[in-house]
Amino acid sequence: MKILHTGDWHIGRVLDQHPLIDDQRYALQGFLTIVHEVKPDVILIAGDLYDRAIPPREALELVDETLTHLILDDHIPVIVIGGNHDGRSRLDYGSAILARKGLYFRGAYDPEAGPIEITGQGDSVPTAFWAVPFIKPVEYHTAAETESIPDYNGMYADIVAHIRPKMNLDQPNVLISHGLILSAPPTADTLDDSVRPIEIGGIAYASSHLFSDFDYVALGHLHRPQKVGSNRIRYAGSLLKYSFSEVNQKKSAAVVTLDPNRQALPEIELVPIPAKRDLRIISGPFDDLTGLAAYTQENRDDYIKAVLTDKIRVTNPMDGLREVYPNVLEMTYAHSQTVDGTDKQRRIKEHLNDPMTLFSDFYETIRGEVLPEEEAALAKSLFEAAHAESGETQHAAEAAEEGASHASH
Repeated sequence: MKILHTGDWHIGRVLDQHPLIDDQRYALQGFLTIVHEVKPDVILIAGDLYDRAIPPREALELVDETLTHLILDDHIPVIVIGGNHDGRSRLDYGSAILARKGLYFRGAYDPEAGPIEITGQGDSVPTAFWAVPFIKPVEYHTAAETESIPDYNGMYADIVAHIRPKMNLDQPNVLISHGLILSAPPTADTLDDSVRPIEIGGIAYASSHLFSDFDYVALGHLHRPQKVGSNRIRYAGSLLKYSFSEVNQKKSAAVVTLDPNRQALPEIELVPIPAKRDLRIISGPFDDLTGLAAYTQENRDDYIKAVLTDKIRVTNPMDGLREVYPNVLEMTYAHSQTVDGTDKQRRIKEHLNDPMTLFSDFYETIRGEVLPEEEAALAKSLFEAAHAESGETQHAAEAAEEGASHASH
């Protein structure tokens, strides 16, 4: 059985208000080329087919065009599960009809759903594909009618326990799911921006040890292609780079070949997915980044985040950057990245009644250097004078109010 594992297409994605539909069309054309070269027995799309629950028309048309090629032209079965970005119930619409043509949608989790069986070329028995779309513990509590709401790990333990009695261990069994499944507690190296925005109150994950009965576990959700413990459990990664936290990632589709004797781990081949434009971070003084030499670069059309190292802020830097890099999307200063937004907010709250500290922080952010002693002394004297004047004004206002009160009596 040869499986082509992909996921997290996020069709319809917008990056910093810039639609990526043309880039996604280019990538999917490359994906079709991979399909023609690999000739898989089945294609797995492990969730987040779309970027929104109600995708724009252009996204629907692109997905329809791609799946039509795969199903009607190439005659390759495709299994699609719902991710946290998808309108999961919407994906299920017409699924019974589409399944007759080899397009299997499993949008919303169904505890009673059986496996999808597909026989690969040369296989004597079919492979059973168990689809577990994205689901939250509170949703699982309702769908599975559990007595209490489990945590994330408990939910997956219950899901696997529900599947296990139905499994035929004389045939290969593959799980497809969209969620956070790890072999160890999450770290900064494990996660990316695909997880952090939707996790509140700590990172909830399920242990990969729960899935020992499966020959392969095809995962979606994390955007970096990676194995989880071994090649038996793997994230395909996203179709394209979807944030500047992903600039160093190499996007690919995983060609998974199952051992016919079921004795060895699956063989994995990662096939790069072509991109129309790269996502890059450039850094340096404004004059260097926009000088004549910059115009000789071949990749000026890439999506760019510019980090300026200038100590003095530049007037209208984005205008100058766009003359060289038409797709520059973000700009920041190197010296302003030392403290993240959360720390800044906390520091402002802590020193709300200490204007001198706030002014010193502001000066360092703007100028990229510590407030000099002479300027600090001047600022301090001005703050003290303003405070004294404010106190006198307040005292005068209180006296006037007291006088008015006596007069009224």
